Amino acid sequence: MSLHQLINSNLAYNAWANERIAKWLSTLDESILYAKADSSFSSIDLTVQHIHCVERYWSAFIHEEDIANFDWSVFENQAAQNLNDLVNQSLRMQESMGHFDESQLNKTLLLDTPWSKNNQARFHYIFHMLNHSTYHRGQIVSIARQLGITEGIPGTDYNGFTMM
Repeated sequence: MSLHQLINSNLAYNAWANERIAKWLSTLDESILYAKADSSFSSIDLTVQHIHCVERYWSAFIHEEDIANFDWSVFENQAAQNLNDLVNQSLRMQESMGHFDESQLNKTLLLDTPWSKNNQARFHYIFHMLNHSTYHRGQIVSIARQLGITEGIPGTDYNGFTMM
């Protein structure tokens, strides 16, 4: 499998997993999405927003856009819109990053932010972003379980995606 194919498969997986999580969360009472819980972010909604925001951030960086004044805004009491935004962002990334050829994927990008400095091939940043989203989707499930939700939790493992 080529690097291009591997990236495309993982971008498709990310979109699939985000869509499954969003579809499931949209079936829950909205108050559950705002309920306080012990986690990196204090609610499911804030975790969804974090995934979306970080995907937007890394997407901008990976596309070599200016990230100096990136908008990290949080949108309260807009869970349905936040879920929709997450799914749409994942689909946009799948479309735009899926067009990178091998040389574009191997192009070295310099990350120079106050919290991180790095100099890696573009594909490393793509995988970092996708792994980050996977990590926080797991937190969403953990938060839901903390809040007593045990029914309807969708599987989002890569293996489940490849079995389709």
